[in-house]
Amino acid sequence: MAISEGDWNKFKELRKIALERFHLGVLSNAKSVSENEALSPVNRYRTLCRLVMGRDKDIVRIFDGFSRSWALDSLALMVAHDLLTDTELEVLSEGARDAISYAVRQPYEINWVDLPESAP
Repeated sequence: MAISEGDWNKFKELRKIALERFHLGVLSNAKSVSENEALSPVNRYRTLCRLVMGRDKDIVRIFDGFSRSWALDSLALMVAHDLLTDTELEVLSEGARDAISYAVRQPYEINWVDLPESAP
């Protein structure tokens, strides 16, 4: 479904906010991983690699479809990944908010790797 001109202009601003929040979240998670001394350096490295590979897939899925026909789907993904607040979404028309109301917030969590040292 295409987005109205007014919502498209607001989407472009919301996209900037969400993209910056995404990057800051990845950096924060990477810092948490690298500073977790409960895990060995090998397992911190493995966790960090998986984190970055997973987020690379997400950034493509969420942000690469920069078109009016994809904007509502992209917004729904931003909401699902908890990258925009309800207050920020209030700038959108009621129709646009209704179109993305199915999105369930699922904030990112770190999937920690704790394998034996001999594992590759």
